[in-house]
Amino acid sequence: MNKVIQTIVLTLIGAVCFNSGLYYGIGKSNEQLDRVMDEYVIIQEQVDAFVKVSDPKTILLYVKQLNKILDDVTFLNKVIETGQIAEESLNDFFEESQNQLDEVNERIVVLALETQGMLSKLSEDVTSDLRSNKVELENTLKSESDLVKKEIGKLYDRVDELYKELEKLSILVDKAKETFLGKYIIK
Repeated sequence: MNKVIQTIVLTLIGAVCFNSGLYYGIGKSNEQLDRVMDEYVIIQEQVDAFVKVSDPKTILLYVKQLNKILDDVTFLNKVIETGQIAEESLNDFFEESQNQLDEVNERIVVLALETQGMLSKLSEDVTSDLRSNKVELENTLKSESDLVKKEIGKLYDRVDELYKELEKLSILVDKAKETFLGKYIIK
């Protein structure tokens, strides 16, 4: 009878220990899962922010603004050739164009910095639990970054064209000052 009681008591102790260990293990795994999910939420927010910044619509908006500036410069070139505008108006236009160019340059720099910052942050935040997703995410971000860099290159090319047009315009203004009509209009 003593052995039966001992067996029952040992069985009860074993069952209690097993259940305690199981409870502790489940609690730890839930904590680990919560930590991983918190990191996933942070990464998802960063990816969403990156997608918003590298949206082709945003880049197209910058390109449209540059095209408008270039159209304004072309129009101004035609007006100067006909001698219909004074130096004061040209100065105002140059200041406005320079301000627009400065804004576009600032936006391009901010976009590039944010893109690089997000790539760096994402690389640091991805844990060993998400390594398989990390490879796929980095490939996607690289292709998006390449597209953004290509568009930024195009924007810089457009800015260079605009500066060339502005230089031509300055030369034409100087020539217009030397003409008979220019001496009376531009003082």
